[in-house]
Amino acid sequence: MIIINKHLNPKRKRYQFDSTQLRYEAVSFGFGEYICKAFRFVAVAAMLAIVVSVVFYFTIGSPIEILMNNKIKTLSEDYYSLNIDIDSLQNQLHANLFYSDKYYRELLELDSLPNPIRFAGTGGSEPDFSIQNSITFELISNTSKKINTLEKQLNIQVESFNKIFKSAVDFRKELAYVPAIPPVNTHKHIWISSDFGVRKDPFTFIRKYHEGIDFVGPKNTEIHATADGTVTLAKDSRRGYGKEIVISHGFGYSTRYAHLNKINVKEGQKVTRGELIGLMGNTGRSTGTHLHYEVRLNNRPINPSFYFSDDLLEEEYELIVEQRTQED
Repeated sequence: MIIINKHLNPKRKRYQFDSTQLRYEAVSFGFGEYICKAFRFVAVAAMLAIVVSVVFYFTIGSPIEILMNNKIKTLSEDYYSLNIDIDSLQNQLHANLFYSDKYYRELLELDSLPNPIRFAGTGGSEPDFSIQNSITFELISNTSKKINTLEKQLNIQVESFNKIFKSAVDFRKELAYVPAIPPVNTHKHIWISSDFGVRKDPFTFIRKYHEGIDFVGPKNTEIHATADGTVTLAKDSRRGYGKEIVISHGFGYSTRYAHLNKINVKEGQKVTRGELIGLMGNTGRSTGTHLHYEVRLNNRPINPSFYFSDDLLEEEYELIVEQRTQED
């Protein structure tokens, strides 16, 4: 028998019991058996990896899922913060801009803006998100609605303020054309001899309607335009007004200055409030030196005293005249 030294053959041997020979016989490994053994090892390792991966996925989550959850959490926090900012802006809009809008509309006699229009009611279909049934979708949807509502309210408010601004500009222009001062400085030896309304005619002694106010004063007392406008008549009238001036102020206003001693303007001339237009006299159908002054709105006589400033001081009247003189 040949004995092979185990140190010379490092390969491990496999022995199998032979029942006929009643002894163990050495069995050598084939290449196929090595392949099967390796495959079984790889299969077991793969199954173990799959089991570990499944347990990790359902208990901890995949790396992508973890990353997405972190992003969703960050976005949710941003949306919550954005909601707070939107609510703050909307509160400021309601507390400040809406109040100012209502105030200026009342001041300029504009119709108030109805609340359904001012607050811009919202509606419509929901946005199409893949996470519609989640809390995140509800947060995004509510934020989107708030932004849309705020944007509509701001646009409506901007349009309203533009209308108010235009009305204020027109109103300011109109104020310059309203006959708001007396045609003479009433602080200088001037008094009213006849008011607006029914009175006894000084010639016929019959009660007739007096369409203006008569100011009595010294001859050649300065007569001033009571508002900006254009001279439409400046001549010696045959209607009993004597030398008269008619000024059209626009916005339906016109004024007449009659019984003048001298006319200082021409027809078609532009005049401004406080400008010297003539001198008091006694021309036409008159019983003495005075000024007959009329105010008409849409060609209807209006009591001129309705437009006088009751608290206009002499210094203020002189300042209006002085400013106009300096412009000349």
